[in-house]
Amino acid sequence: MPLQLHRVSSDAEFNDLVQCVCESYAAPVNRLWRLFRHDPSPAGFIELRDRLIREFRADSNACWLKVVDTEIGDKVVGAALWNTYTENPYSTSKYQPVDAEWWPEVLVYLVVHPEHRRRGIGSQLINWGVKEADRLNLETYIEATDLGKLTYEACGFVYAGTNYLESAKRNASPEWRSLERDMQTPIHVYRMWRPAGGKWVEGETQFPWKED
Repeated sequence: MPLQLHRVSSDAEFNDLVQCVCESYAAPVNRLWRLFRHDPSPAGFIELRDRLIREFRADSNACWLKVVDTEIGDKVVGAALWNTYTENPYSTSKYQPVDAEWWPEVLVYLVVHPEHRRRGIGSQLINWGVKEADRLNLETYIEATDLGKLTYEACGFVYAGTNYLESAKRNASPEWRSLERDMQTPIHVYRMWRPAGGKWVEGETQFPWKED
């Protein structure tokens, strides 16, 4: 099989991985990525790569995956970051306690290079996390864009609502208005949830949070 999935273990792997992430989020433009992580300059790329390495090394719950195509020199054609928790990560904190929802397994990033979509790469990366969740009997949560929603549903995730990032405010400055037009706000993502074991029974299975 030309497509092979690997766990990322060394810092040296991040250069090609982050290159794939940036190119994937550029086509089509992922506006959340652009808002929080985007700096297209060479210096920005290095800063992003090194920051993701630091975050990865500091979090024992994080697992970066990559899919490579062995027929084109092990090019990274897809990647994902899964965080898996067997205990509440917010149960203790040096900061003032607040009520916060948490999920045992969270898909933080998932990208497929635009030149290699429709090859099952996204499903391969998702199913790794699904199998890990089933092995540990954990529920799973993700926030999907329009591009990935159908793939997540095909892997057993259930649509649970839509989140919106709004930018409207009174007496906004011309600079703010320019940024709104540039970012095309509001930005939306779909909340997607998969119960432990993956079995959803319509009318019986309940989401683990209170509905508005």
